[in-house]
Formats: sequence, C-alpha cells, structure tokens
Amino acid sequence: MAEAKIPYGVYRIRPLSRERLYLHLDQTNSRISLRPLGEGQEEVDQRWDIVPVESKPNTYTIRHLDRTYALSYADGDPSAYLSVIKDSVEWAIQPRPSGYFSFTVVGKEDLAVKFDIENKDKVPFSTKQPNDANQLWLFEKFREPTPSPERTFATEFFPLTVGEAAKQEYDIIVVGSGVGGGVLVHDIYDTNFRIGPKNSKKVLLLERGGLTFHSHCLNTARPVDLVKDRGQHNDFFFHRFWGDFEIVRCCDKCQDTCNRKGPWECCNGPTGKCCDNCYNKTPDFWSGGPMYNLGGRSAAWGLFIPRIHDRTLREHFPKTIGHELLETYYSKAEYLMNLSLPRSEKIHRHVIDRLNADGLAAVPDSRVQWNWARIASEFQREHNFNFAQGAYSSIDKILEIALGKENEGVGKTLADPSVHIALNAEARSLIMDWTKTPPVAIGVNVRTSEGDCVPIFLKEKGNVVLSAGSVDSAAILLRSGGDDWRQKIRDHRGLHVTDHDIYIYGSPFRYTRPTDRDVYGGMKLQSYLNMDRDPKGPVGLANMSIDSSSFLPRGVGEDSKIPNFIMAFIRECPLYDKNTIEINSQTYEPRVTIRRGERATDDELDIMKKLTLSAMETIETALGAKFVNKPSDPSKFNLYLAALGVVAHELGTLPMKDPSLPEGKACLDDQLKVVDEICNGVYVCDLACFPFSPEVNPTLTLTALAIRLSRHLVDRTRVKEKPNWVSVVNHSGATVRIRLSNLAEGKAEALKVLDAGKENEPRTESVTENEPGWADAEAGDVFQWERKDGLTEALFIRKQDQTSSDFVSQPVVIPAHPGSVTVIGDD
Repeated sequence: MAEAKIPYGVYRIRPLSRERLYLHLDQTNSRISLRPLGEGQEEVDQRWDIVPVESKPNTYTIRHLDRTYALSYADGDPSAYLSVIKDSVEWAIQPRPSGYFSFTVVGKEDLAVKFDIENKDKVPFSTKQPNDANQLWLFEKFREPTPSPERTFATEFFPLTVGEAAKQEYDIIVVGSGVGGGVLVHDIYDTNFRIGPKNSKKVLLLERGGLTFHSHCLNTARPVDLVKDRGQHNDFFFHRFWGDFEIVRCCDKCQDTCNRKGPWECCNGPTGKCCDNCYNKTPDFWSGGPMYNLGGRSAAWGLFIPRIHDRTLREHFPKTIGHELLETYYSKAEYLMNLSLPRSEKIHRHVIDRLNADGLAAVPDSRVQWNWARIASEFQREHNFNFAQGAYSSIDKILEIALGKENEGVGKTLADPSVHIALNAEARSLIMDWTKTPPVAIGVNVRTSEGDCVPIFLKEKGNVVLSAGSVDSAAILLRSGGDDWRQKIRDHRGLHVTDHDIYIYGSPFRYTRPTDRDVYGGMKLQSYLNMDRDPKGPVGLANMSIDSSSFLPRGVGEDSKIPNFIMAFIRECPLYDKNTIEINSQTYEPRVTIRRGERATDDELDIMKKLTLSAMETIETALGAKFVNKPSDPSKFNLYLAALGVVAHELGTLPMKDPSLPEGKACLDDQLKVVDEICNGVYVCDLACFPFSPEVNPTLTLTALAIRLSRHLVDRTRVKEKPNWVSVVNHSGATVRIRLSNLAEGKAEALKVLDAGKENEPRTESVTENEPGWADAEAGDVFQWERKDGLTEALFIRKQDQTSSDFVSQPVVIPAHPGSVTVIGDD
C-alpha cells in the first residue's frame, strides 16, 4: 500500500482523543480552539480547505472554508500555538505508522501540533514525542450524505459501520475473525447468554475483510472438475483469496546480486553468488499469505486437528497452559470443531495394523502408530433429517450471531445486544495512554474501506485482543509506538516469525482389481514419530493420504483421476531468531524476513524415507495395489520440501514463554496477556502466541487457547468454592425457581452473591422468596446456602412454563455438594 496522503478537499481536523473535538475558528475574535462537533454555522466553522502544494511532498495549505483565513503559527508563552492569518502558510502533514498524522509549520519540523487536554481554548505546539503522544490528528474528509447502499446479505446482517461502532465504548475489542478471534467471540457470546444481560461484556469484533465465504469452502460449490475426484483441494480457494505480505527475499548483502534476477530466480544461482543464509532457500520458498475475509483462513484450512504431542507441550509450553489444555480445553475445542473419525471396517483395520507392524519393523525406534486422521468435520448424523454440520470454520458461529432471532409478533432482534461485528474494518494500531507506566491500551485505530482512520475506544479497564494473524497482529503492535517501544518487543523474543518444514512424497498407484477402489474408499491416517534414534529427541507427525484428499498443492498428486498416495512429514522447530518483522518506513506495512531454521539431518531424512517406502510396500500387499513409480530403496527417494507458508502455519511473532530456554524472555504471560514490561490491556490470540513451532497443524491448539482466554476475560462462575456452603450458579440463560434440601438441618436462608465491592470481596444479600422455600434465580445469578461438608444435598430446579408466566410444577433434581459450585445448565 502506498504512503498515506491527503488529497485536495474539505476536512474537519480533530485530535486523537476519547472526547470528539474539532479545530474551530471563532469568527468573532479569529481564535482557534477545540470544540465538539457543532451545528449550523458552528459546524461550518469547523471545516478546512486543504490543498497540496505542487512539487512538495507532504506539504499543504490549510484555509478556512470561506477562504478568508489561513491556519498559521503564532509565538506565545510558554509555547507557540495555532492561529489564523489572511496569507497562506505551508504546513508539513506527515503520515504516522498509527494511521494518523502529525502536522507542523514548514521550517518547524522539530515541533508538532499538540492536543492539550487541560486547555481546549488554545492549541499549542510542542517538541516531537517518540510515541507521538498527544500529537496525532485525524483529517476527516467532509462528505455529503449518500443514499443507502444496495441491499445485500452483508448489509442486511452486518449493517454496523466503523463510524457507527466508534460512537460506543466496549469492554473487549477483538481484532480478526479467524480461528483465534472468531472462536473467542463465539465463546464470549455463549458466556453472555449463560450469565445474563446484567453480567454480560460488551464486545466488538473487527474484521478487515468482507463477507467472501458463508462457510468453509468445502461446504459450498466447487469447480466441476474438482467435485468427483478424491481431492479436497482447499488450496483452490486459498490461492485465489490470499493477500500478499512484503517478503524480504534476500539480505542486504545480497540485494545487488538478487535484484537483477527474476522474483523466483533470487538466490537460486550457483553456490557463492549469495550468502549461505539466502542461498538456503528453494526458488519458491514462500507460498502463503493472509486471507482478509470473515473467518480469515478458517474459510479454507485443511481441517486436520491433531493435538500437540505431550512431549512438545511439556518441554516448550508453559506448564500451566500444557496442563489445562490436556485436562480441559483440548476436549472443549474438539467438541466445538466437530471432531470426527470415520467408521472402521475390518478391511481398514487390517491395513492400519499392517502399516504399524511394518513401520516399526522398518524403523524400530520410530514408535510409529498409524490411526485415522483427526478431522474437524461432521461427516454424517446418526439420526434421520439432522443435517451434518460439515467442515468447521469460525464463519458459521459468527453468522449465527449476526443473523439474530426472528420471532413471530416481535420481528428481528439481535442475538446478543452486547456483541457487535464490523466488517471492512482494518485495525491499524492501538491507542495507548502514554501517561501511564506501563502504557495502557485504551482503544484501536481502525481504517475504513474509504481510507479514513477512525478511533474506537474501550471502557475503563477494557482489553484489546489481537487475533489478526502472526504477521498483522505484530504489525499492529509495532505501529502503536516509536523505536524504543519496538525494541522492547524485540527484547522479549518477539517478531521471529517461523514456519516448520514439511517433507512430502507423492505417487500414483493402481488397484489390481479396479473395483477395490470403491471397497476401500479414501483413507487419511496420522502418526506421531520419533525423528531420531533418541527416544527423548524431536517429535514429528506423519500424514498419509491413500486415495484421499489433501490440503497440499494439487501438483503433489500427478493425476487426480487415478488413486494417489501422499506422505507428508511435519517437523517441529524452535523459533528462528534470524527471522523478523519490521514496518516499512514509506507504506507502514509489515516487511517479513522468513527463512528456514535448521534443516532435517541425514538421520531424520533416512527415517522419513524408510517409513515412506515401508508404507508403500504395505499398501501393495494389503490393498493389492501397484505403484507406478516406486523407488527400490530409501536412498533413491526424493522428498519434496514444501514452500514456507503453504499450509498457513507461520507463527511465534508475539510468543509466550518457552521453558526450555534459559533466558525466559516472552512477549506474553500464561494468560496470553502482553507482559507489563511492554504494556497493559492487550492480549494475543492467534498463532503469534506460540513459543515453538510444533509438529502438528496448530489450529486445534489455537482453538483451545481461544476458549481458555474467553473464560479468563469473562468469568462464568463468579464465585469460589467455600467450605460448608453450597454455591449454585444459573447458566441456563433463563430465570429458574430453585430450592435446596436441608439434610444437615442448617440455616434454611439462601444468600444471593453480588458483585465484588471496593475491597474486591464478595458481597451477599438475603433472597426474597416468591414461594415459601423457593428462590428465583435469573441468568447468571449466584446463590449460597450454609450446609455441612460431606453431606450431599438435593437442588430442585423448576423451569419457566413456555405457555404462561408461571413455573412448571415438576422440578428437575440434581445433587449439590457443600464446598463446591453446582452449575445449572451445561457448561
């Protein structure tokens, strides 16, 4: 994107501040002040005619709309300030990384116009600040009202514009709607339903793109030649809708040599023409990019959802996170993503058993154990007329929220008035309060599709969650401050964008009996394996497709009309410290330097080749198949090294702590919050947060982390276990009438738990009973009864009658244990 410029036109000029104020010319005394948006003549006095000066970049004249007065500089005590004169004055208006502008009189470039929050009657100049603190300005182009846009699906269900969103403040602003941000917002929406409107959090989801897909691409129509073959071919859509990163293709030392070559010839000449680091790349070393649309890359991802191996979690992820993933959040993520395994027939079990036996025989220390690949798609429903949910994408849940409710006699209502979604809203930077130590995020700077930059603010103690992807989340943070700020991010092991190596082998084969193709069908198998002889060494993941679909580029299979075998090995790798992200000083877009880390050793390559040959031989004997071209021994294998980015697994730019590293540096704490040494009020929930590039597709782990972060940001239970007390929380989403037994013959009175007071201690009040012994619990309410530990009580729950305002007479009874929290409604 080219450097931001201000075209000729009429503008309102306002400082970046929570209070919406504009440069105002008082016609009676010719003074400049800051005032709220006026009406009538007062509004006209806030319009300024801005004209670029020819042949002088970033230089303009600024005159009042009636062209009588021009904005000017006036000396004063203790500082210069804005004034007006009748002659024109040239102004230097410089775009800043945040998306806004600083401006000063030409010749006074060491100064900048400042917003003084204490004195709005005068607009002073001050020395330029390293983070542009109180020196950023918006130039809002004046536009006459336009007719409403043509009615479309997007305008009907996503009507919120950035300008309208900016009129409110939010508890949480989430940037990006892919797996990280989309899952997070959906889980907060679910929490809001359970805890009720009086406890809910107000959330804004910002998505840079529009409504390109309505679901995962495999749930929709596909090109005619792709429908009947066995190819999954997500890449058909991925390649057509991905955006471009500015990839640094070689180092500064090699620029002169490489810039004379074509884009795919760079560093591909004879050894010695480029340095080792640059030469150690394939010609097409990068083949990826972002997808700017609702759902992000979840619209076209490959659907594999293996867990990270226990050894990798234990060695490279914080202990608390690894434990909670295994104990709680992996299961929740698998349930959300419709984890499915196909039915195993005897013939399939025979093939898998033979692959395991033969693989271990070929490489005894590999610990290979093939099993069905774990896929995020519901293939079929058990019951008639219940439609399978198909391939998972975050789009579906967001669309459900946007579609709202349609009730007879009421009309369309919002699914949750606290959850807001704005499309075509590109977050450029964070609004920081630089008066605090550490600085605190108080909002987000958002660029509209028209090119305007609009500030959207948080409520007090609100939070921003960056889920824009490994590159764009880092870029947003980098654009939010100056050079010292950026160095802090680097000093905390930030910006080392990394992708793991994927080694691939593909070959067509034929069944001896062609009818066996339909008998066996497609098979997707996966297995962890030891990547060297040391049982405590690195872990890999092998993916085998037998006449089945693959997310890998279509060229891996030679002919999709005949059966294909594809073996893909994913290697784990640490974050590579030679990789980095920086902000282009002209465009303020990210420049990405991404190289491969350590290549596979000869021993690792030998293991991969032996397992591949073993699998091919097993397929021939167990399936009665014949490969068209099968190497006679492992040494004759030519494993193809996939381009970086090809499966969108680049990660690690804002990592949590890797316990295997002695220095312990990290951008994030164990709750995915940016550490206090950098700033407050910012969380990261995308692949940027990973401290290590694992041996698996990281999507399931990111989903689990998103659910975990949601439960941290919005506490569902809001009460802790208390000895000798039964605590009950209503998560049913509706009012219920409840009663607790009193086997312990303690106090019968129920207490309602209120929000914490100033001392952050829980408060309670007595409950008014609408029926003797019964209390009404609204959604999110918490009640407590004093009872005796070790004696289980019975909780009686009566739901509301759907045909009247009364409660049903027949209660549901569940056990309630003193010293624990009993939840009404599924958690």
